[in-house]
Amino acid sequence: MTLLLNNDEIAQLISMQECVEILEDGYREHGLGRVVHRRRSNILVPAGERKTYVFANFEGTVIKHGYHAIRLRSDVNEWLDESGDRVRKYASRPGTYCGLALLYNIQTGELEGILNDGYLQLMRVAATSAVAARHLSRKDSRVLGMVGGGHQARIHVEAMCSIREIEKVKVYSLRQESREAFARDVKARCGVEVTPVGEPQAAFEGCDIVCTCTDSPRPFVRKEWIQPGMHLSSVRPFGEVGRSPLAVFDVAVVHERGFGPQFRPGMEVKESAGNPAVGGKDERDLPSGITLGELCAGNAVGRTSASQRTYFANNEGHGLQFSAAGAFVLKRARERGLGRELPTEWFLQDITT
Repeated sequence: MTLLLNNDEIAQLISMQECVEILEDGYREHGLGRVVHRRRSNILVPAGERKTYVFANFEGTVIKHGYHAIRLRSDVNEWLDESGDRVRKYASRPGTYCGLALLYNIQTGELEGILNDGYLQLMRVAATSAVAARHLSRKDSRVLGMVGGGHQARIHVEAMCSIREIEKVKVYSLRQESREAFARDVKARCGVEVTPVGEPQAAFEGCDIVCTCTDSPRPFVRKEWIQPGMHLSSVRPFGEVGRSPLAVFDVAVVHERGFGPQFRPGMEVKESAGNPAVGGKDERDLPSGITLGELCAGNAVGRTSASQRTYFANNEGHGLQFSAAGAFVLKRARERGLGRELPTEWFLQDITT
């Protein structure tokens, strides 16, 4: 039977600590050459004034887990101002989204899992940042700075608390009410002291680890904010950090080198071309050094002294995340009787393809 799992069910099946361990093992497998994957690609289709339809996908297999995963996302992007800085993303209507992870058994070719990707999407990004921080942050890190007050920022605190004994969090976001809500929620959820601050620089001051989790369209991090011994992690390196601060880091690790392609009517646009007119990103905004897979496999060295400044550019999704974590979730769901079973025959046919 093919199992359909929603976000509430998935949240019961995997903890942050488990996700961090599963993904670290997956990146180790990647560094050892035992992962097959395809980079993220976007198809962008004009859908009206200030509206674009976006179909994004990437895929991969951690061979030892036995599942090939495809992560799909279908969005309407609606720009809310002339500058293009504010965009609303949705499917069907604002506030709802369409994202799936499909899991195929590599021994039989059958579709065995259909997963809503919302919860796993947040968790895999934060857990990936935590895997990198385990190698790049000081073991005695106690103070965490957060720039951003949304869901991804909240779950990043949980991820960092799973690998370091965080005692205090400082948070900056654009709106005061967002900062204050973040402080209340994170204190209740993680049991740590949380202090809202009024400027992004203040979220760096006195911090051992800083995570930027925003949708900023342009870089705002300044190199003078990066103090000796600090580890910085960015989920949007081209829109948060950029290239100016890169020279200050002693060790810099990138999730994956470069960016995947974008496709628009009549042309393929390489995001690495760095053409903002077509939504391009620039490889010069990324570290040119080692990848997370190389780091986890022991093929590269992370932090070697307490005074080093380190950086992780969490630049793109990776199919191994959904292959590894998805396989874990699917197995546990079957053990616990969660999800809805659908006849696998619905997804098979007897016509030669």
